[in-house]
Amino acid sequence: MTTDKYVNQESCRLTSDFTLLRQSPIFAGIHHEVVKLLAYLSTRRSFQPGDYLIQQGKRANQAFILACGAVEITMHYRDREIVLQQLKENSVFGELALLAQFEWFFNARAASDVEVMTIDQTAFQKVIEKFPEQKDQLIERVIQTRVHRLESQTTYLLDQLLSEGWQPTEVTI
Repeated sequence: MTTDKYVNQESCRLTSDFTLLRQSPIFAGIHHEVVKLLAYLSTRRSFQPGDYLIQQGKRANQAFILACGAVEITMHYRDREIVLQQLKENSVFGELALLAQFEWFFNARAASDVEVMTIDQTAFQKVIEKFPEQKDQLIERVIQTRVHRLESQTTYLLDQLLSEGWQPTEVTI
């Protein structure tokens, strides 16, 4: 009976993770076998408000998909922690860690109770090795996701500055 309960829980987790991945901008429309393997290789983690999911300066080694809750992307700058963006459910962050080794250049802090799915670089590489025909599309999607978030962060920061009365210097071209 205990084994059946575990199998059912694992099956529910895999189904839930598969669905979450299919809704993400990186994996939407990717072959279902690729997504199924990623769901199997992923892990779930929970965080409480104020916990850091990512810490600036630490080794980057996994991407995150926000299953529930809210996360603030921040950066330590001149002895202050500056909020760069607020993320909600189904957001993907840390995706560049799937492609390269580096140290985090930002923080991700739980703004509420948070549950995330994580995919580490090793798991992502295993998937690419198993499905090499999907490699270019997956890499392109990771880059597009990062560019989109950079655009969103820029808009968020400019909105914050303008709401505080900042007057931009106009440039004539």
